[in-house]
Amino acid sequence: MPDPVTLTAVAFAGLPVVATFLLDRVGYVLDRGRGRAEEELPVVQEPSEQGRAELEELRERLAEAAGRTDEDLRADAETLAAMERARRLLEEVHGRQIDFTGENRPATRHHIRSVVELETGDAGSDAAGVRIRRVRKAVAIESRVTAGEVKGRLTGVEIDDLD
Repeated sequence: MPDPVTLTAVAFAGLPVVATFLLDRVGYVLDRGRGRAEEELPVVQEPSEQGRAELEELRERLAEAAGRTDEDLRADAETLAAMERARRLLEEVHGRQIDFTGENRPATRHHIRSVVELETGDAGSDAAGVRIRRVRKAVAIESRVTAGEVKGRLTGVEIDDLD
């Protein structure tokens, strides 16, 4: 379960406001293509089927949280964890970090996403989507590996040194 500690530091605007924002973003991601206009925070990576199902479940939790008091939400670790999970999923979908006033989260330096898909063909004994020896600054890496029968090791992203 994600650590909800950073959300408890949210300034006096309150957690119901955060829950409402997250609820709106989740609704936007799930309802795209149903007549909602493109917004300032674009979707850069569609959620997986599992991510979409999780967002559907979280939408109900967020709707309930948006109607509660700040004090009540701060005392509910389970709801805070659900809010944090929604934020993490949205960060993946939007390709950027989402912070709230009062939080002291370090900026994400590295955004790495790798998708491995198995199709027809032969991956050989050792295959990788991306191999990097050293990463020293902020970087965004998108990797997609497609292979058929894998007789050895298949890696999406391999990084030797990540500063």
